[in-house]
Amino acid sequence: MYDARAIANFLLDYADQKKTKVTLLLVLKMIYYAHGWHLSRHGEPLVRQPFEAWTHGPVVRAVWEAFRGNGKWPLTARAKRFDVLAHSYSVVNEPIKPEQAAFLENIFDAYAHVDAFDLSNATHVPGSPWDAVWNAPNGAINVGMKIPNDEIRKWFSGKRAPGFLH
Repeated sequence: MYDARAIANFLLDYADQKKTKVTLLLVLKMIYYAHGWHLSRHGEPLVRQPFEAWTHGPVVRAVWEAFRGNGKWPLTARAKRFDVLAHSYSVVNEPIKPEQAAFLENIFDAYAHVDAFDLSNATHVPGSPWDAVWNAPNGAINVGMKIPNDEIRKWFSGKRAPGFLH
């Protein structure tokens, strides 16, 4: 499992190689789709942090916090974390295994040119993991609006995988 900010940075580095501009909303959705397809394919999470049900779909709070000041503009910086001992920020960088790197490049190639709001809307369909948390029945309370990985795995396992996953 990886820090979701490291996955965001990997996708942004790849976007630079492809000369593609990427917004925060698009990065958040690509991470969600990568996480979902990874869960369905390997049975284990891609990222450590939980996804939360927010207005525009599933979000990893740490990624949102890293880029929140950017608004709707393309991302140019990289996600950082604060090092308490060094009293400074550093770019979140974890070595990505070659198999996961190829998988993430395929995710990027498949989703980078899809409108971020279309990807967001696709997470809102009835019965989706986001919908189950956002519209919890009988007033159920979910502190932090956490979306369980098992629900994400089940959802993606029931969908037709993109060609690059076959």
